[in-house]
This record gives sequence, structure tokens and C-alpha cells, in this order.
Amino acid sequence: MNDKLIQSQKQLHDSLFELYMQGGLELYLAGTRGLKRELIIRLETSALTPEKGEIIHYYAVNRWDEDDQFDEWAKPLVALTAEAERILGVTNSQLAYCRSTAVVLDDFCEFAEI
Repeated sequence: MNDKLIQSQKQLHDSLFELYMQGGLELYLAGTRGLKRELIIRLETSALTPEKGEIIHYYAVNRWDEDDQFDEWAKPLVALTAEAERILGVTNSQLAYCRSTAVVLDDFCEFAEI
């Protein structure tokens, strides 16, 4: 190869490496959430309709970073019916030790950056 082509390839390599390093540094500085964050959100309620129930399970995970997640149950204001316990797979006695819905919702909104 001629010297100009070799020099050009070396400059291209160095430029790409520098670009990679800058991007890597940005990811490092951004922390575990990285530069790309898309949340998959799942909410479970204590009844079939919003008028009769409330959100008692808040779950969200970053599509690009499974360590970036929120998963918490909340204590409902009104106890679950036996049918709701069966469907949800959680009991009133398990939810008795959970934080209130208002507190969990605040933390969930902060996590989701809402």
C-alpha cells in the first residue's frame, strides 16, 4: 500500500477510536441508566375497574438495562376480596407490611422521571 493510504487509514482508525472513547465515557458518566432508557411498565390493580380498585403493584424495567427497574407492591386502602387474592396471587396479610399506595406512587414517579 502506498504511504498516503496507510496514513489515511490510521487517521480514520484513530478518529473512530476517539469517538468510541467519548461515547463510552458518556455512558460511564450517565451511570447504569445509560444514554438510552425505555421503560416497560406493568401495573396491577386491586379490582377490575379503576372506580372500584387502586393500583397496588408498580413494576417498570428499562428495556436496555434490566438492573434499572422498579418493582413494589403497595398496601391498598380497602382489603382485597378473596377473588382478587386468587387472581393476583398475593394476600392481604402479605400486603399489610407494604408501604401505602401514595408513598409507592411518589417513588415510582421519581423512578420513571414523570
